[in-house]
Amino acid sequence: MNAIAKLGLTSEFGLPLAKVGSAAIQKFHLYWQGIRHGDRLPSRADIEPADIKYLLPHILLVDIEPAPFRVRYRVCGTRVAETCGDVTGRYLDELEGGSIWSPEEFQQQYEIAFQHRAPVFGRQWIVSRYDTPYPCFIGIWPLAKNGHDVDMCVAIEDYLDLRPDQL
Repeated sequence: MNAIAKLGLTSEFGLPLAKVGSAAIQKFHLYWQGIRHGDRLPSRADIEPADIKYLLPHILLVDIEPAPFRVRYRVCGTRVAETCGDVTGRYLDELEGGSIWSPEEFQQQYEIAFQHRAPVFGRQWIVSRYDTPYPCFIGIWPLAKNGHDVDMCVAIEDYLDLRPDQL
């Protein structure tokens, strides 16, 4: 039994932004709101990587295929890749999350962002090689080329103080 199970810690999605203890997610949410046009969602073209350079290692950019619903990773930031593995070019439903993350949980969160055209926030736990649990905060924001129909999402995974040598 790992430390997460021993402590009764579980993943939580649907968190209000105020309960997300990640400055990176808070900052990207403000950025996303700033590039939104009223009820129209921003598109990938609205995101200027130079404006969010400090966040790029934490970013996942995904293509959404609506029918059947699938998530394909287009870009995987270096921090995400070193923590969970590089998923660039792969489909979420074909991945094995193991003890670090659950593909089914993430698929569900992307579906919620897709259906509701709204961001989703959550927290999960990662166990270090020393059997110590570390929180990971997650934000998923919908993007739409035409402003309405979600065709992509951008996600940020913030592992806070977890160092690569602890995995």
